[in-house]
Amino acid sequence: MQKNKLHTSINVVGLSVAFTCSILLMIMVYHEFSFDNFHDNKSKLFKLYHFANSPEGLDVRAGMAYPAATTIKAEGIGIEKSTRIKNRGKEVRYKDKMLEQSTLLVDDDFFSMFSFPVVKGVQQHPLANTDNVVLSEKTAGNLFGNEEPIGKAIEVKVGGVWISLIVSAILKDPPQNSSINYSVLARTEIDPDWAALKNVWTSQHHNVYVQLSNNTNQANVEKRMENFLEKYNPDDIEFLKNKGYKPDANGHYTGMRLLPVSDLHFNAEIGTGNRVSKPFLYILLLVALVIILIACFNFINLNIGLSFTRTKEMGIRKCLGAGKRQVWLQVWGESLVTVLAAMLIGIIATVILMKGFNKLMEAKFDAALLYQPAVILSLIVMLLLVSLIASGYPSYIMGKLKTVEILKGKISLKKPGIFRNALIVTQFIIAIVLICTTAIIYQQFQHLRKAPLGYTTESLVSIPLKQYEKGKDIVGKMRTLLAGQSGVVSVTGSDVNLGMGNDGSTNQTSYGFDYNGRSVNTNFMAVDYDILKTLNINLKEGRDFSTAYVADTTNAVIITESMAKLLGEKNVLGLSFYADSSAPKWNVIGVIPDFHLYSMYQKTEPLTICMNNKAFISYALIRVHTQNPTAAMDVIKNAYAQVEPGVEFRGSFVTENIDRWYTNEKRLSNMFSIAAIVAIVLSCMGLFGMAFIIIRQRVKEIGVRKVLGASVSGIATLVTKEFIKPVVIALLIATPIAWWAMYKWLQEFSYRINIQWWVFAVAGVVAVLIAIATVSFHAVKAALTNPVKSLRTE
Repeated sequence: MQKNKLHTSINVVGLSVAFTCSILLMIMVYHEFSFDNFHDNKSKLFKLYHFANSPEGLDVRAGMAYPAATTIKAEGIGIEKSTRIKNRGKEVRYKDKMLEQSTLLVDDDFFSMFSFPVVKGVQQHPLANTDNVVLSEKTAGNLFGNEEPIGKAIEVKVGGVWISLIVSAILKDPPQNSSINYSVLARTEIDPDWAALKNVWTSQHHNVYVQLSNNTNQANVEKRMENFLEKYNPDDIEFLKNKGYKPDANGHYTGMRLLPVSDLHFNAEIGTGNRVSKPFLYILLLVALVIILIACFNFINLNIGLSFTRTKEMGIRKCLGAGKRQVWLQVWGESLVTVLAAMLIGIIATVILMKGFNKLMEAKFDAALLYQPAVILSLIVMLLLVSLIASGYPSYIMGKLKTVEILKGKISLKKPGIFRNALIVTQFIIAIVLICTTAIIYQQFQHLRKAPLGYTTESLVSIPLKQYEKGKDIVGKMRTLLAGQSGVVSVTGSDVNLGMGNDGSTNQTSYGFDYNGRSVNTNFMAVDYDILKTLNINLKEGRDFSTAYVADTTNAVIITESMAKLLGEKNVLGLSFYADSSAPKWNVIGVIPDFHLYSMYQKTEPLTICMNNKAFISYALIRVHTQNPTAAMDVIKNAYAQVEPGVEFRGSFVTENIDRWYTNEKRLSNMFSIAAIVAIVLSCMGLFGMAFIIIRQRVKEIGVRKVLGASVSGIATLVTKEFIKPVVIALLIATPIAWWAMYKWLQEFSYRINIQWWVFAVAGVVAVLIAIATVSFHAVKAALTNPVKSLRTE
């Protein structure tokens, strides 16, 4: 190590960087795969969901009706326990102290099904009574301080109604790797809608979890559930038939199935909480692996090169009785020391960089994960494997050399550059693939962010309202307060947020009904006046909502073109029809172009916009026209402080909200960008070290060439060409691999870019230029060396 400082530095730095990246990614993957594994009954816990065989494929949804949980438990089909989980409230208060916390409505089985330990209060059945409430430790501390919470009365706001409840227990805060999170838990029956909906199967609005009996399994219970919906909700079957749905092999149009609780974190459609895809995690592991491999290839190449500068040393050792095993142990021992030093540096760097990594990946990982037995074991295995891989081939070569030939200086290897070049090719294949994928992922991310949504997203502010049940009044007051501001164009309100706001909220409402014998399904949006003006959407025909028409606040609707096509009428303006027999008819007053109310992952769907006075308005939407967005936001913030005093302002620009839709794409883009840079840097470090070794071995050849008249440029080109050839081969192999991988990835998106040929051309040119720049330093230096100096010993 002391004798070869440059190569030792390259090996230690390269491996340290590789270990740091790999450990960070490994911690992230370990954390993600640990989700929901802490439940004692995890093998028996499932989430209930619907499936239906639509003409386009299998539809799945997790929304359940109130009767489902109790009915399916009573069927005697192997379900021992069940609980509803419905996120219903937003606020909780004790005396004069108020917290903004959501309330989960659950059933008493919740506590025996899931492993969320009670730390204080009633241990068994803490929600046995409907007037009880359970708090998390954090919520109890924030609400009561040092005061004893058990037995105290607090109020929770559910569906706009304040309800008084008695604290019966305190639960330990949910762990970071829990898909189900809670602050306040209360009984389902306190929902103001309970009485009206407890026997209604058509209103589906919450999740249901079940625990299977010990004497059964998932397949058996799913088999027994096949006719459950046909028995209790036959109208839904008829609706699907009319809509063109097809029966499966067993003749079922729809039914219920079970999602294991261990899959909650990984199922994008019907999972729970902050979900992540398993392919994404496998990509992380793959990236970690290739970075380690690149560093290992550097190590192998440099060790092979250095091994031929140590031949006399090994010859003497063999003369003194060293066997192949001892030579191998020496080389492996040296590699182990180097790898161990690099790993220790990598672990220290991991702890230092954890905060920055969390910010980059928008996560909350803890360095304490390094002490988990599985992580420690993985590090030990990684240490041994990397040291064995890095030392295996060089020690094999050293061990098989014949002592006499070593001491006579007659060492020759058949095709000495093949293995070295193969490793260089592999390194640059990985680097070029990462460059290409980084560019394509970034292009797709920008496409999703900047693709026209059908309304003007710029200069549009969204504000979550705390008192959403008074949303129309709040929006009206803000409209009045901001009327005199020249930078404010218009103010409106909606029950649907545009993008994902600072409060992390987004929601979707849809209606299904029959119209003239055809099934109609439409997304629904409750709004206030000036919605089209604020979103900057032009009418195709008809008019906007207006204060001149009193009926606009009860039954007037504006529909999109695709909704108009669903109705199947030549002229939809003035058309009146029932979407709900218990509510007034809808009267179509306008038609607008389709636009993306939700992310670009979803295709545009029919939409109905209504200004019903009974609907809650959860968000204020304000269009501004100003060169100073910060000043405009301050004006809006001051106005909001007057209409909801004492409430935290969480307004944000819609462009920011839309970016939050694509957090995973942003994370993937950032990760691949860093991985590509690391791969290129490590590859170049290896190339730099190899160039130094190879040129040192050819110093006399270069001297002879110069004596015979070779020019500096000719020698530099000769040396450089030897290293450019593997890079060009790597480009030819990497291009189809990168194209295939990105083509498969892009198929997940309804709206996607086309892969451009120039991405691969640019990646190839970049790789070649980097290789030339890396090698040319040594090549030019060798070409400029005085030949007398290199040949004088002959």
